[in-house]
Amino acid sequence: MWDVTTSAALRALDGLAMRGTLRANNIANSETPNFRASTNNFETSLRDALRRRDPAGAAAPDVVATPSIVDARGNSVDMETELIGSMKDGLHRDAMITSFNYKVGQLRVAMGGRR
Repeated sequence: MWDVTTSAALRALDGLAMRGTLRANNIANSETPNFRASTNNFETSLRDALRRRDPAGAAAPDVVATPSIVDARGNSVDMETELIGSMKDGLHRDAMITSFNYKVGQLRVAMGGRR
């Protein structure tokens, strides 16, 4: 039912949601000794799937350690990085939702409905 653009937007929203969960876990453990921050890189698997024109076939993103400096307690969470990344992810999420809503609006018009 969904075209490539809509499927890609849905997969990106899944990846952003997973990254948001990882960021929340990082922030919650920012004072935990020996905690290592993590993230995912869903963009790579989604990009590869889009080259094949099969965004639904994108592999589940791997959780990877965030490259950052480890403090004296062994914690690698950088709050500035997490907060800036969270803002960027929010902008990406808004763009994906706008894209999805645009495509749904086009489908409504094509089916003879109102916008």
